[in-house]
Amino acid sequence: MNKIPDRIGRYTILERLAVGGMAVVYLGFETGDSALQRLVVIKQILPQYDADDGFQRMFLQEARLAANINHPNVVEIHEFGTWEEQPFLAMEYVQGVPLNILMRHASENRQKIPAGVAIGIIAQACSGAHSAHELTDPSGAPANLVHRDLTPHNLMVTETGHVKILDFGVAKATSNQEKTETGMLKGKLPYMSPEQLWQSDIDRRSDVFTLGVVLWEMLLGERLFAREGEVATINAVLNSTLPRLDAARPDISSGIMSAALSALEKDPAKRTRTAEDFRTALLDAAREERLDISEDAIRTYVNSLLGESLAARRQQVQGQVEKSFSRVSNEADPADPSGTTPPSTAEAVRRGVLWGAGVTAVAVAAAFYVMLPSGPPSPSVPLTGDPDITIMLAPTVSPDILKEDLEPLRVYLSREMGETVAWRFATSYAETSEALISGEVDFASLPPTLYVKTVEASPQVELMAVKVHSGTNGSDGILLVAEGGPIQTPADIAGHRLCYSDPNSTTGYVLPRGALRAHGIDPDKDMKGPAVVSGNHLALIRDLIDGKCDIGGTFTAAYMNADEAGINAAKARVFQITGRTPHDAICSGPEVSESRKEAMREALLDFDPKREAGLEMVGGIERLSGFSPVTDAVYGPIRAALDADRGSALLE
Repeated sequence: MNKIPDRIGRYTILERLAVGGMAVVYLGFETGDSALQRLVVIKQILPQYDADDGFQRMFLQEARLAANINHPNVVEIHEFGTWEEQPFLAMEYVQGVPLNILMRHASENRQKIPAGVAIGIIAQACSGAHSAHELTDPSGAPANLVHRDLTPHNLMVTETGHVKILDFGVAKATSNQEKTETGMLKGKLPYMSPEQLWQSDIDRRSDVFTLGVVLWEMLLGERLFAREGEVATINAVLNSTLPRLDAARPDISSGIMSAALSALEKDPAKRTRTAEDFRTALLDAAREERLDISEDAIRTYVNSLLGESLAARRQQVQGQVEKSFSRVSNEADPADPSGTTPPSTAEAVRRGVLWGAGVTAVAVAAAFYVMLPSGPPSPSVPLTGDPDITIMLAPTVSPDILKEDLEPLRVYLSREMGETVAWRFATSYAETSEALISGEVDFASLPPTLYVKTVEASPQVELMAVKVHSGTNGSDGILLVAEGGPIQTPADIAGHRLCYSDPNSTTGYVLPRGALRAHGIDPDKDMKGPAVVSGNHLALIRDLIDGKCDIGGTFTAAYMNADEAGINAAKARVFQITGRTPHDAICSGPEVSESRKEAMREALLDFDPKREAGLEMVGGIERLSGFSPVTDAVYGPIRAALDADRGSALLE
C-alpha cells in the first residue's frame, strides 16, 4: 500500500487518509464533464482480500444494502464500484467531529454533557439506526441489517449539530455466511451487547443496547463497561450492576433513567424492542423535563468545546486541499476548451460546490476518520542507505503485517529522534534476542518471556516502554481448540498434538504448558509428538484450523483480530484462559548511549495515534494505541512461570 493511485473510477485521488483493518481510505473528488466536483471519501478493499471470494461477495451484498439507506442521519454512499479488480465505496465527506472526541474534550474540561445535548445526539442516531433496521431487499423481504458497531467512533456530530451514522452494513461484510460472530469480536468490546459477546444470533436490539451504553457514558462522563483486560470487560458487560445515573447527575429524571435502563437490559427479550421505541421514550422524557434537544443546542455545545480548534483545522485542511487542486490544475491541459479544469479550492468553497459551509480537519468514511495533527503532516522518511537506528521486531505475526501496521510509528520515531529509523524483522524470537545482545540492532521489541531470558543473558539490556494495544497494557493468554475437534473437555487433551507459536513466547509456550500441568498433563510426555512450532500466533491459529494440531496457545487480540489477516477464526474456539501478561516491550541494547535511550523512551511515551494518524490506534492486527512506562518488577510472574516449567531452556 505504499503507492497512492492517481485515480479510482471517476475520482481523482488527493491523498491517502488511513490504512487499517480491511481497507485503505482516500480523499478524492469527482472529475469529468458531468462531475459535481464534490469531495468524496473512497474506501477500497486491501489487495490481500482479492482472492477471498466469500468476502468479496458479502462486501458487495452489504454495500448494496447500505447504499439503499436513504436517511439524513446515515452517511450517504455515492457509489459502489470496481477499479482495477478491487471493489471500492465512494461516500460523502462529512464535516464535524466524532462523538468520542467530543466526549473526550468534555471530560478533559471537567464538563458533564448537558442532558438535552446527549439525548438529542442519541435520538438522531436512533432515527438513522431505525431507518437501516427497516431496510428491505429488492424482493421486499427484511434485510435484517444490524450495524454491530454503533460506538462513539461511528457517530459523527457535524458543526451544525446534525448526527450521522457511519459504516452501516460494512462491518457485517467482514464476515461470510459460514462465519459465526466469533470473528467479529475485535476491538469495541465495552459496547457489545451480551448476545453479541455470547456469539448468539443478533438483531436490531443489539444496536439498541450499544446506543444505550453510549447515552449512559455521555451522561455519566465515564466508561460504563470498559475494564483493564478483555476478560474483565466481557464480564462487566455480562454481569455488572449499572451505576445509578441520578447519583452522579441529579438533573437526570426518572423518565430518562427508565428509558436508559430499558435499552440496557441484558436479556434481549426484556430490552427496548426498536431504536424508534428508544427514541420515542427519550423524546417523551425530554419533553416532560423541557430539555432543549435541538440541533441548535448541539451546535452551540460543540462550538463551545471545539470551535477554535475546528476553525484552525478548517483553515489548515483548506490549505492542503488548495495545494492538491493546484497540482491537478497544473496537470490539466491549459488549452482544454471544454472548461472542465477544476476550479481553485478558494473559488469552489465560495461557490459551495465542494464543501458547502466550509471544511474541517475531519475526514470520515466508514469506520475511519482522520483528524489532522496540529502541526504540518509528517513526511514519510525515505530509507536510503544505512539507517541511523534499527529496531528489530520479534515475529509475533508475519513481517508484512508488522511493516504495514507500524509504519506510522516508524515515521514518527524518525521525526522525533531526528534520525532515520528502520525495522528489521526477525525470523525467530531467539534471533531477536541475539541481535540485540550482540549490538547488531540498537533496539528490539521483546515479548515478555523473551525479555526475561534476554536480561538473564545480558543484564545491560534495558526496558524503554511497553506497548499499549487497544487501550490495554496487557493481554490474556488463551488455549484454543478446533471447533468440532477431538478436544471438548480437559480429559480429552492427553494423546493429542500441541501447537506452539515459538518456544520463547509467553502466551504461545510458557502459559499453555503451565495450564496443561494444572490439568495433570505433562506437555512433553502426555501429548502426541512432536509438537508443531508454527512460528507466530496467526500461523498457530491457521495450523489449528487446518488440523496440523489439536490445541495451542495464543493471546486474545491475535484470536479476535485473526479475520483481519484472512483467517476464519470461527473455526477455532477458546478452551481456557491461561493467564495475563504485559504486552511486548521496546528494549535497548547494551551499547546504546544514555542520551539515545532517553530520547527513544521519551518519543515512545509521547506517541499518540490520534495526533499522528487521526486514529484511535494504528494497525488492523497490532492495534497499537500508544506506550506506557514499565519496570522489571512486572515480569515477576513470568519468571515464576519459567521456573515452574522445567522444560524451558535459557537462550543458547
